[in-house]
Amino acid sequence: MPNYFDTQGLEFCTFDVQNEHPNCPLYRPVVRMYFDVADVSGEGFGVDAVRDYDARGLVNMLENQFAGINRFRIVTRDDQVVSQELATFRQQQGDAAADARAAEQRILAPDYVIKLDTLRSVKNQGSITGWMDYSFEITASVLNPFSREIMAYPNLGKVRVDSADVRDRRQLQFVTANDRYVSGFRYFDSAHVQAVLNDMASRGIDILLTRMLAEMPATAQVVGIRGDQISLDRGQNAGVLPNETMIIFEYEAGFATPIGVAEVTPSMTSSVGEIVRWKNSADARRVRSAANGGIYRPDSERRVFAVSVGAPYTFLRDRT
Repeated sequence: MPNYFDTQGLEFCTFDVQNEHPNCPLYRPVVRMYFDVADVSGEGFGVDAVRDYDARGLVNMLENQFAGINRFRIVTRDDQVVSQELATFRQQQGDAAADARAAEQRILAPDYVIKLDTLRSVKNQGSITGWMDYSFEITASVLNPFSREIMAYPNLGKVRVDSADVRDRRQLQFVTANDRYVSGFRYFDSAHVQAVLNDMASRGIDILLTRMLAEMPATAQVVGIRGDQISLDRGQNAGVLPNETMIIFEYEAGFATPIGVAEVTPSMTSSVGEIVRWKNSADARRVRSAANGGIYRPDSERRVFAVSVGAPYTFLRDRT
């Protein structure tokens, strides 16, 4: 079974994707994101351009990337756009309609906040012909805003991305004469430097996402098994991703018994998949025998669940 998956928490589940109990492992936590980009270090040419880096768009990038995998509910910090839209709604639909809509949809209260601290650094090598080396370090911490506790889980750690990870080094080469720029990469131009740092930040966020996918797996209940085919009760609405690898396990009286490994494809509210490997056990053989003779439908005493095991192999490729 994946690390940190709490099978005991299944006792709290209502199996209603819109109204799940917070202690259920199927629950999607509500998160607010913070991005701090205060620290800069460096030596030689180009330090000023790194300090000029405009990071205002990184918060939106961070929110959109995390919201896109649909395993969390992200509370936006884009107050300007939200306020503008609410004002437009009131102008077009009237105060009564706006008040009615607000009463139907309450503002989400975060379960925790994710804070990302960054360190940007730069150094250059060479004398007449040189090149720029940038690095972008992201340290993630998960905080309970009410108890002020730094939480041990999920543990995202630190990510370091170097400019060589996103650019051919020849693209960052430059020529100087008498300590003055002649040609090549415009290390003093904030726009050129920002383009490189944006790519580095995006790659760092993708790496954090893959860690988050491993720490907080997608889960679903198995509705039925026919042969090697399985049907799940949740799909994109619960963060199941295309080509997701999932452990299939039977849950009874507090015990989780793995019975196989499946690869699944989600629709909006459900998923289908194929069990690519059955466990060599009496429990797995019992379920497989019943599935080969028709459709195996788990009952209330023996539920069957699927839980993901990290990021799908196509995850980063499909996001670039």
